[in-house]
Amino acid sequence: MANQHDNESMLQEIVQNTEMGKNTLDELMTLTRDQQLKDEMLRQKREYRRINQAAHTALDAIGVEAKGQSAAARMGVSMGIRTRTMMDKSTRNLATMLAEGSGQGVMDCKRAETDYPEASPGAHKLMQELCQFQEQAEQTWRGFL
Repeated sequence: MANQHDNESMLQEIVQNTEMGKNTLDELMTLTRDQQLKDEMLRQKREYRRINQAAHTALDAIGVEAKGQSAAARMGVSMGIRTRTMMDKSTRNLATMLAEGSGQGVMDCKRAETDYPEASPGAHKLMQELCQFQEQAEQTWRGFL
């Protein structure tokens, strides 16, 4: 039997994780002229959006509002990106940052799986989809190095 708290918490983690991915891609997309990199960013942004919408739908179904990424978290990511790209907007630098972000996303997914074992099978499945997507994304970004 799914635990309401674990279920809600896991779905909120998915929302926050996917928003982090979408927001990061939006910001980095404006910094590159590499069309192949941009195309991959757009593809991955669509997948983050799809998973994000599924988590929103699941939260709506249990009568809970999605919390999303906090303004402070968004600002912190944005400042980090500006700092790390101030002197280097190369494809290699952007791909390195994206690979690191995807790796962090994978760790966050695995942590949520451990922290919320009583979440519904549907929430676990969506989290596993997100984790697999981010593992693949990390490898894709490494291909740009």
